[in-house]
Amino acid sequence: MKAAKVLSIALAAMLVLSLLPAGYAQPPMKKVEERYKVAKANYLKALEVYKSARQDYLKMREMAKREPVPFEKAKNFLLRSIDAMIAHLEMVKARVDITRSLSEEEKAEITETLDSYISWLEEKRQEAEQAENREELIDIAKEVRKEWAEARVEIKKITGKIIISKIDYVLEKGEEIGDRLEARIEALKEEGYSTQELEALLADYREHLSLAKEKRDMAKEKFEEISSVEDARILFREGNAFVREANKHIREMFKDLRQIIREVKRGEAEIRGIGFLYAKGNGSAVIQGNGSIFVKGEGNLTVKVVNGTVRVAGEGEKQENSDGSITYIGFGRARISGKDLYVSVEGTNLEIRARGAGKATLTGEGFYRTVKGEEEWNAEEVAYGGAQNES
Repeated sequence: MKAAKVLSIALAAMLVLSLLPAGYAQPPMKKVEERYKVAKANYLKALEVYKSARQDYLKMREMAKREPVPFEKAKNFLLRSIDAMIAHLEMVKARVDITRSLSEEEKAEITETLDSYISWLEEKRQEAEQAENREELIDIAKEVRKEWAEARVEIKKITGKIIISKIDYVLEKGEEIGDRLEARIEALKEEGYSTQELEALLADYREHLSLAKEKRDMAKEKFEEISSVEDARILFREGNAFVREANKHIREMFKDLRQIIREVKRGEAEIRGIGFLYAKGNGSAVIQGNGSIFVKGEGNLTVKVVNGTVRVAGEGEKQENSDGSITYIGFGRARISGKDLYVSVEGTNLEIRARGAGKATLTGEGFYRTVKGEEEWNAEEVAYGGAQNES
């Protein structure tokens, strides 16, 4: 069916596009990812040191019973606590940096917020270092505890924002893909092609897209309502439940998309390898590689040869293209040989013989034969038939 030729390349491109990261200007991601790995490693190390200091502190408190924990032990515990807090915030900063779905403006705003907490904690750490008595340590610890409670709430909100930004990006691309699919299918319908199956798949795709948006909105609302430590526990968990539901619908969307691509590509056969290819039918063929190709038929032939020869016979027009290729409109037969060949032909009553190494893509209906046997491009009982056979 001719629809395969019209849609297959476009849909494959859409699927690739849908999986690409957001196109914001960013530093090379490899460097950013390395910074995140370092920040995460630093945090885990600081966390282990904090746990050790806490265990030591609790042990001393238990041993001392009614006596206060030795000053140096208490100071060490407070310092290690602050170190872990700072390392945690640095890790979150790096996590924001590698989130491709956040804009540079959003990243800058979040980073400014995190930096303010880091600066404040660094000042308190210095004060704790210089503390000379237990009372000073207690006052600093109270301030740190209060500030860290606020920071934890902010971290949860930031985490929610990162999650929503990723879903937003996927859904935005999903909307674009749906619109482009609808336009393509409508064009095919106007040309007289049967599009019922494609329309049904698209309708299911849009239904899951709509449901994913609803769940995304519910999750976003929960994340934005977070305003206390208690909220951070309850609302974040509830928001995550909606996120899981949104992701479920997104997976269903892409199942539909993959099915559409499979349907439109079933009329396309791709053959790769070294050897011999014979093909006959109606539709189009693209052959790339090194060797020799003979082709005849009624239609158009486009050839680009870096190093080789081209001989064309028949009545028609010759057109030179800006990319260095030549199109023969209404060709009869042609023989092409050499290296780095690109041959594209479309029309009816096509017959192709090729020898060498490379790749051939056949679209339409007919059959082809390689050293491994004969296959059909398109079986009559299948809307978009086809098979793949490697030589």
